[in-house]
Amino acid sequence: MVHRTLSPAYRKFMDLKQHGDDFLKFELLREARDWYKKALAMDVKTVKREKVKEKIDECEKKLTFERRVIWVLVAITTLLVLAFIAFGK
Repeated sequence: MVHRTLSPAYRKFMDLKQHGDDFLKFELLREARDWYKKALAMDVKTVKREKVKEKIDECEKKLTFERRVIWVLVAITTLLVLAFIAFGK
């Protein structure tokens, strides 16, 4: 059995990644992205860095979609308010 001790830097990297995963589970995308970026900022050589990059990309895509939905809702709300003002009562 090969026993290898994990470096403190690797353990810190994995802890930061886990924080990002925890936030991502609850769709707290900005927080998840921030934790993943903190993990990437560490100078740790591991294959898991690619996975973290993919998760950052996933967060960015979902945030872009979220922003679009918000703008559509703002536009619809504005039109409804204007219609109520123009044709109300």
